[in-house]
Amino acid sequence: MTAIRLVVCAALALAVSSAGAMTAVERRVTTATAPHLRLATAGKPVTVHYVHRGDDDRNNQMLRTMFDVLKHAVAVCVESKRRLGQPAHPPSEFPDQVLHGHSFEYAAPNRRITYNVGYLVNMADDCSLAEVETRTARLSSARGDCDIDLVHHTATGVCDATDHADAPRAPIPIQPTRAQHDATIAAMRADPRMAGQAAMIDQLARMPVGPGPRRTVAGHECELISAFNGGVEVCISREGSFVPSTGTDGIALMGSFATLKQKAVEVKFDMPVDASIFTPYRTGGYTITAGSGQ
Repeated sequence: MTAIRLVVCAALALAVSSAGAMTAVERRVTTATAPHLRLATAGKPVTVHYVHRGDDDRNNQMLRTMFDVLKHAVAVCVESKRRLGQPAHPPSEFPDQVLHGHSFEYAAPNRRITYNVGYLVNMADDCSLAEVETRTARLSSARGDCDIDLVHHTATGVCDATDHADAPRAPIPIQPTRAQHDATIAAMRADPRMAGQAAMIDQLARMPVGPGPRRTVAGHECELISAFNGGVEVCISREGSFVPSTGTDGIALMGSFATLKQKAVEVKFDMPVDASIFTPYRTGGYTITAGSGQ
């Protein structure tokens, strides 16, 4: 009986040890195609800057640890179900990564929309994989945001029939004069409640200001901008015939937050695309909820 148990345990360990063979859901996410490829040009095209960013986390130690934890949890679950005499359904294959994220961004001079495709996996109660695929989009302009769930067919916010095409370009911020700046800082120093903020502004003013280092991503040059001691980095390109005025002052070719990274795999500046790229919520079947600003 002991020998049989050892054989069963060894077989279970072998069954949950495979890795690197993408699951069907994971493969669907990682091979997602650009939304504009499914559109036919029905009228006058809109000129946009386009970038497809894919995750760059294959060597991410945090995700590797999460993967090992998932495999171990499945093995423990299977053994626990065996002891309790309950059925278990361990996966025949594990995902290549426990987390994926891709984005497809289209930026016009006065508006931009970003389509996001995501993947996350956990373990279900029966020891199988609980895979989650998300597909969302956000349309942004000076008029506000429209958040779109492409799976559940919902849209919330400023999601009207104008597609934000009439949105004004964001104005250039008016910088205070030196006298106005000094008067404001002096008032903050005099207020005990604001002294800490004033000291932080003084510290920032002493930091060197200038262009960041240059990088080349997907064949295009960009400026690397860091924040929070390097915890957040983004590489901005300002190529093309215009610089988008909504959101990032340019096009992000690379970005990282903590240990997670995305990097451009395809970039096209001044690309013509059908205007319907900005209105996936007008394809029918969507529940639209008006939000602030509409």
